[in-house]
Formats: sequence, structure tokens, C-alpha cells
Amino acid sequence: MAIVFVFIDGIGLTDARSDNPFATTAMPFVQALVGAPLLHNAVGRHRHALLKAIDACFSVPGLPQSGTGQTALFAGIDAVGLVQRHQSHFPPTALQQTLRDQSVLRRALMHGSSAFANAFDGGFWDAIATRKLRKSASVIAAEGADVRFRTVDDLVAGQALSWDITNDVMQTRHPERVAAIDAYDAGVNLARLAQGHVLTLYETFLTDLVGHGRSTIDAATVVTRIDRLVGGVVATLRPQDSLVISSDHGNFECQSDPSHTRNPVPLLVVGPACDTLHEVTDISHIADALVRVMRPE
Repeated sequence: MAIVFVFIDGIGLTDARSDNPFATTAMPFVQALVGAPLLHNAVGRHRHALLKAIDACFSVPGLPQSGTGQTALFAGIDAVGLVQRHQSHFPPTALQQTLRDQSVLRRALMHGSSAFANAFDGGFWDAIATRKLRKSASVIAAEGADVRFRTVDDLVAGQALSWDITNDVMQTRHPERVAAIDAYDAGVNLARLAQGHVLTLYETFLTDLVGHGRSTIDAATVVTRIDRLVGGVVATLRPQDSLVISSDHGNFECQSDPSHTRNPVPLLVVGPACDTLHEVTDISHIADALVRVMRPE
């Protein structure tokens, strides 16, 4: 049994509107699972999948943010309630040790091994060392679980994925080594990698960058990448494996406004985990539900 946990930063679930790229771009692989693109009208239990609209706001005023949202998602705690605010960008300092100790990646070690599928190059770690970048929630969680951080070598070997799915940035940084990859093939690689672990996390924040207007990639291209990634994973899952996709807050689904939204976020599940994750109602419930899926019968 393996769980592929895909975290897509900054996607909310709403209706079909002209400024919602999930409504204006074909998603044939997602539509095959839930009968529609990634929209609120597709919510429900389907033959092969579950789509839920879950809360990321925790009844706290203001717009949900990445720092507290991702901490809630990965550690299974009400991070917003604990610090009494939505905190942007990075996990609250007061909760970082909790994130290390209680992340779903660490808790998975009671049932097998866990993995972080993203590839990192030396430039990333240099930026961390010189404080040009700060560690994200996913990196802190992975450190707490003592998982191996994957490298450009792993990416070239098909044993890792780039954060933008198709290797655009890594190809620019390492043109002689890294080739472009179709998002479907990246999904196949992710599902194959996950077969060696009970839980494998993959993170893409391309959606959030586009939603905030900080990328030149158009929204339709991003939707197609996500859809094809899903297609590659689903085509490669074994009967006992599951795909779980969720987010930390809305943003990308409303292209007319670069700020975050209070829309619910999607919880898309494919495989046996549907039977357990149907109980999830907010993002802080996902980690506990994944651990329940891992427990042997």
C-alpha cells in the first residue's frame, strides 16, 4: 500500500466562472474521475474518486495564508487557532517544532518509510544557508521525518520531480543535464517512486505563483500540467494505492484578483483512501486521516 500525497499550493474550489481557469481549460483526466473539471459542482463520491470541498479558514477572520495553512495540513493541527491568526509565507516559529515532531511524514514512519519527491539543487541549499530563502513547511516536515532530500541526480533518473512539474526551472539551471518532461510522465514517475514507501509527498507551488501574478506561465498551461500529472499518477497506481490531493488556501481559481480567497479547497482522493478521507471537513483533518489509512487491518 502506498499513498501519493500531492500538495498544490493556492487552489480553491468554486463554480464555473470566466475568471476560473479550472472552468475554462479542459481537464480530461480529472473529468474522467469526477465527471467535471476541478469545480464545486463535481463534489461527491464517484465510482473511482472522491471530491470534497474542505475548509481552510478555521472560522478566523481574514484570508487564509500559507504559513498556518501548510502547518495545519502537514501536522494535523489547528495552526490558525493556536496562533489566533492567519500567518503568511512560513510556519509560525512557535509551531515549527510541532511540525517537525508531528508531521504526517514523520508519523508515517510507524507504518513504513516516507519520502519527499521534490528535487532540490545546490542553489536552493545555498539560499537557505545565506538566508535568502527560509524553510517552507514541507522542508521543515521532511527534516523532522529525516527523509532524504532528492537531488538533480534523482530528477535525471526519474526518481524525483521538479516543483513546476515539467522541469522548466531545473532545465534552465542545469541545461546539460535536465531535460523537459511531460506532466503525464512526471505523474508516472511519482507513482512509481511512491511504490517504495507508505507515504510520498510532492509539492507544487506554481499555481500560487501564477495566482499572484509572479510567473509568466499562463493559467491554462498550469491547469493542463495538473491534469496530466493526475492522469499519469492514476494510470500507474496499483489497486492498493491511493492518490490524495489538497491545498492550503484559495487563490489560483480567481484570476481576476491576485489575493487569496476564502473559498474551500479541494480534497481529491483516488483509490482505497476514499473510504477513510470522506470524513475530512477541514485541512487539519487530512494528516490524521492519512495515518488511519496506513494502519494495517
